[in-house]
Amino acid sequence: MDNKIVLHLSDSFYTNFSGIKRLFDFYKSASDYYNETIYIDFYHLNWFDANLSALFGSILAKLTKENNLKFSTDLKYLEEHFDVLFRNGFLRSETAVSDEQQSTVSFKSFSTDDKDGFIDYIENDLLTHRGMPNFTEDEKDNIIDSLIEVFCNIQIHSKSDEPFYVCGQYYPKQGVLTFSMVDLGVGFLPAIENKTNGVVDNDYDAIKWALEKRNTTKVGKPGGLGLFDLNSYFNKTNGNFQIISGDTFWSLELETTVIKKFHFPNPYVGSILNLFFNYK
Repeated sequence: MDNKIVLHLSDSFYTNFSGIKRLFDFYKSASDYYNETIYIDFYHLNWFDANLSALFGSILAKLTKENNLKFSTDLKYLEEHFDVLFRNGFLRSETAVSDEQQSTVSFKSFSTDDKDGFIDYIENDLLTHRGMPNFTEDEKDNIIDSLIEVFCNIQIHSKSDEPFYVCGQYYPKQGVLTFSMVDLGVGFLPAIENKTNGVVDNDYDAIKWALEKRNTTKVGKPGGLGLFDLNSYFNKTNGNFQIISGDTFWSLELETTVIKKFHFPNPYVGSILNLFFNYK
């Protein structure tokens, strides 16, 4: 009898609360095991937003390091049905797979001190992609500055030496390029709760505080414009912007509803930013 441990990824994973929740659930299920090989069953998967490779990659790396897990799957099946995960560099094939469709922004991880590598990626992989809008120079400079501030904040706030994961995907039918960034730190709340002397004491309020202009936990240094400027840009261009930290899912779209936020029953770690650039 084969006692192989099997975890399933089925149905569809989109860049929304439901898709992210189910990746968190995968992490929780896998984290119960130690020193094992887990087989990931993709046979009933219908769709996987390729930019979520950033989150999925961080999950697999975290489980590999902390639980000494190994993972296996049917790579041939994935090559035939989800070749985008090879085109963006998330998975490796024996034969080189080129992104002829020019729809991917490469899956990468950066050490928290590799600021130059991250800037090079933003300038030459992300912002030059064919799925990006026609930015004004000011818009482009603001986005670069904002993303650099986000990256630098990881060193200051996340209390983590773990890599920072990124990946993007252009969806031509929707005219949207979605870019995901994931860090494996402590999330927004601890530093903000400390800065506000406990006035901000939950993840949703911490996200809202961080989005306010010039709110920063830096001491003696300017800051607080990165998330504010990103939020302003996506608000102006009818894009979308999502922040996941602690148990909370916040998005620009949700802010216009009575719901405002969703809560995860099985939170992950760190923070996730999903940026939806509207080509149209």
